[in-house]
Amino acid sequence: MGLAFIKWAARQADVRRTMEGFPRRSLVPASASRRVCALVAALAFAVSGCAHGKKPVEEVAVPQPAAPSAEVLRRAHADRVKLLALENDRLRADLDAAEQTLVAAESGMRGAQTRTEAVSQLAEARIQVDRAAQRAPWRGEAIAEARGKLDEAGRQLDAGHIGSAIFFVSRASRIATTLLAEADRVGHSAGRRFVKGDRVNLRAEPSTESEVLAVLTGQLPVFPESAFGEWSLVRTASGQVGWIHASLLRAR
Repeated sequence: MGLAFIKWAARQADVRRTMEGFPRRSLVPASASRRVCALVAALAFAVSGCAHGKKPVEEVAVPQPAAPSAEVLRRAHADRVKLLALENDRLRADLDAAEQTLVAAESGMRGAQTRTEAVSQLAEARIQVDRAAQRAPWRGEAIAEARGKLDEAGRQLDAGHIGSAIFFVSRASRIATTLLAEADRVGHSAGRRFVKGDRVNLRAEPSTESEVLAVLTGQLPVFPESAFGEWSLVRTASGQVGWIHASLLRAR
């Protein structure tokens, strides 16, 4: 048995020596191996390029709109002051008229003015308010208020209250005077534009996603200051400053 084991071990050694003489064969096909090598080489080249400081593609700078200048804000403030001054004058005149009406009533002078005079003043005030409505159509609320005063004057006149009728006529007339003064100021402003549509957003930035600063009424006059693409930076007669899409503006 010892001799048999020695012969078996000798045969195994001969087999190992024989196998070592043959070249080893890859389990991966040659074509696949070449493709893998090429891919590895390409990746290595790309990594090498980045590692050696290859310049990346530069991003294109997106232009940004300029903020309203100090001069634009100064003009807007001046517009706001003028409008407030006109409104203040009207309110002061209303107060004076109210005091005069009270004085006349207390002193027994209520019937000093005739019905004919009151009717004439009412007719003149209606003409004045209609003219203001044509020249300042963007002030619809103020026009409606003035016409409401005229209607009340008519009711007071029908009831025989002459003094009260004239008081309401005076209030309507002062509203119309204020609107006509605003229309004159707008008419003398070069480059003015008017809002198209009934309700148009005035925005903080030239974007439909931007904050809405105010909702502008139709036919409101605005004064363009600068442009950014399809947007215009404008100021209103009341002193507001913001952006509005250019398609929502017209010359008249």
